[in-house]
Amino acid sequence: MNSSRPVDEWVARLSLPDAEARAEALEAVGEALGSEDVGMRERTAQFLLKDLARPASTAQGLILSLLQADWWPPPARLAATAVQAITEALSRMEVADPSVGDAALVLGNVCRVDPTQLAALGAALDHARPAVRHAMARAASRAFDEKGVLLPKLIAHLDDPEERVSFAALESVGALAPVAPELAGAALLAQVRKMEGMRRYLALSSLRALLEHCRLKELPLPALGGLEPALLGALADSNPAVRVETVSLLGLTGPVSPAALTALGGLLKDANPAPAASAAVALLRLGAPPQEALALLERLLRSEGTPEAQGAALSALEAVEPALLVKARDMLKKVAHDVKGPVKEALRELLSEVG
Repeated sequence: MNSSRPVDEWVARLSLPDAEARAEALEAVGEALGSEDVGMRERTAQFLLKDLARPASTAQGLILSLLQADWWPPPARLAATAVQAITEALSRMEVADPSVGDAALVLGNVCRVDPTQLAALGAALDHARPAVRHAMARAASRAFDEKGVLLPKLIAHLDDPEERVSFAALESVGALAPVAPELAGAALLAQVRKMEGMRRYLALSSLRALLEHCRLKELPLPALGGLEPALLGALADSNPAVRVETVSLLGLTGPVSPAALTALGGLLKDANPAPAASAAVALLRLGAPPQEALALLERLLRSEGTPEAQGAALSALEAVEPALLVKARDMLKKVAHDVKGPVKEALRELLSEVG
């Protein structure tokens, strides 16, 4: 440490009103918490957790920041103490406090070294204080919950009255979905049906990631009853990012109905180039007649005065497998011959994948 002052005194000085004294203490405690001396690290953490649990503590933000930045790995023998102290501190905080994020990160780290603390996180998801529920919901996505023990509680909190809690729960359901595809997939699809905007986007992107994971691992896809009607409903969302995710899912989950093919064809005329390009790729993937889709992609790629259009077409094409690119090879060769700059290079790289 940067002086002979005992570590407990430095921790106590984190609560001083003098900013300079607090800054000096912060540096000293951070140094002790990251020390090569295991005993020093543990003693420092113990003092910090003890102060954090004090009802009168005024340094909880600084302490949580220190634990988040410098305390790794937390020893398993302090895991239960840490969860209890952090929960007590959160119960005195407002849900919008930035320190809630630090608390969630520390809780996630603690559960990594001691998975038995997942039960405490699950119990705290029902806490009366929104800040506690918010931190626990955020921590769940980082806690290595390999058996999905938190998923039922997280799904229940998708309807939490506090918006920050429900959004964090949705993020964590998406992150944990691969460990329980049927349970999580059904919950994500329900969110697609009843939400709009960013909530619907997050549910769609999480659902797509789940299906891609199952395909990659050669696992059976979850049974998602009513998936196509839900996706067709989302095609009319005002958020173009939602439309892109919806179109991508339709392409991944085929075969689809004639109504879905018609809806995708209509989306080729979307005013935003990103959903239009994604619809073109989805139609190619689903085996629809390729002429209209290829014509749209070619027009976007040749839009040299509209970089966002070119970027949308390239992004859509770069996301597909080489076998699908074969359908577009002749068009890509023709465009690559005519255009210049980064688009030409990107097309050459795509063409190299299909020979």
